[in-house]
Amino acid sequence: MGASDIDWGEIERWDRSYYLHNVQAQSEYAFTGVERADGNYLVLAGGARLLDFQSQLISDSMGHRHPRVHAEIARAMERYGHVFFGMATDYRARAAKLVLEDVLGAPASWAGRIRILASGTEGVEVAMAMARLFTGRPVILTQVASYHGLVPGATQLRGYRGNITPDDRRDAVLDVPGVAGSNVVTVPQPEFFDDLRDPLPSLLETERIILATGPENIAAIITETMFGAGGLLPPDRYNRGLVELARRHGILWIADEVLTGFGRLGEWFGYETVPGGLTPDLMVVGKGINGCALPVGGVVTNVEIGEWFDRARWWSGSTHDAHPLVCASIVGNIEAMLEADMVARVRTRGVELGRRLAELAARHPSIGRSSGRGFYWAVDLVGADRQPIVAEDRATGFLGDLSATPNNVVAAECAKRGVFLGGFVPNTIKVAPPFTVTDAEIEVGLAAFDAALDEVDRRWHA
Repeated sequence: MGASDIDWGEIERWDRSYYLHNVQAQSEYAFTGVERADGNYLVLAGGARLLDFQSQLISDSMGHRHPRVHAEIARAMERYGHVFFGMATDYRARAAKLVLEDVLGAPASWAGRIRILASGTEGVEVAMAMARLFTGRPVILTQVASYHGLVPGATQLRGYRGNITPDDRRDAVLDVPGVAGSNVVTVPQPEFFDDLRDPLPSLLETERIILATGPENIAAIITETMFGAGGLLPPDRYNRGLVELARRHGILWIADEVLTGFGRLGEWFGYETVPGGLTPDLMVVGKGINGCALPVGGVVTNVEIGEWFDRARWWSGSTHDAHPLVCASIVGNIEAMLEADMVARVRTRGVELGRRLAELAARHPSIGRSSGRGFYWAVDLVGADRQPIVAEDRATGFLGDLSATPNNVVAAECAKRGVFLGGFVPNTIKVAPPFTVTDAEIEVGLAAFDAALDEVDRRWHA
């Protein structure tokens, strides 16, 4: 069946009748059929085109159906379907080599090993299990307003769920510490604005929580360099101070780079934007590693942790670990990025994008703050009192009429003008175009955003 043969009325009926939707309740579900995705555009049922100025979920970093990536997948499909993780494929080895050697500079860098998984959420689960096994401690620290996935219980179920037989204990099988309970402790989110106080209150409170919990009980802290769902760029000294705090108390640092990794902030990884040359102990990757061409995630270890697990008999694995077609998409994506020097391109053009957003802020009283790097900018919307329009802001429970929240007003106004742009939390817009966006498309995206801000000004600043 070709695209022209699709009966979209029937498709909508099936979709409404049988698919379990997320985010929207059935009574408010708005069906938006997508006929195809090409380049930097989503083509809707009926032929309307939307410029993807948000890379969908800040995920499709090389646009849609990038020719180099899809060509590599097509070549892989000539030889492979599924190959389970107990056997090796050339694509798995090539993908690992590209990430570790070509991007991270191994063996001369901090990076030791990579495991390729099926999603960023799975990467977070595996990284937490690794931190607990390596340290023998149960507790993971996480930040308020952060996002690390949507699997609340799979690794709490008894059975073969990451058990390990260490190199020095071949007669023992050890469970992941803390899995039977949650053993997750929340620390404050970073200051919203660049706070001039020294030390930062959030860091003082985090250290208080560490001491109250007991550093000897804490395996790791997981952080986002720039928050994904929350759309928040912390002050540089917060990120640096948080990692230094972890180091001081012997706590591992898990850097969640699912969203910021592979060029989004104008460096290969978000941690590289933090002053001080700090490197993670474990790094979770996803999205950008293959531009979301196929479902993907992964964990990169430092040398010490990688060697410790490599010597062990680690009873872990998922059916789709290092799927050959996924690994082929990684190969195609990274090779395309390297050849185009894409990270440098994002870094340079990101400065210009930030400047243009500052110009919008000068014209629109509804913009309170624009913060970001590279091709990920969070634009926070405020009312006449300069406070968030929706008071709950990043603590939102997503209650009431969500169509009336600022982010959805902007999304609707931009869609009228052929641009896909909006946000997740109510007051924040995420300007995050694909790396392949042209200068002309940036003009189109910003013009639509400019017009949408006129509507926000009219509603909340009239």
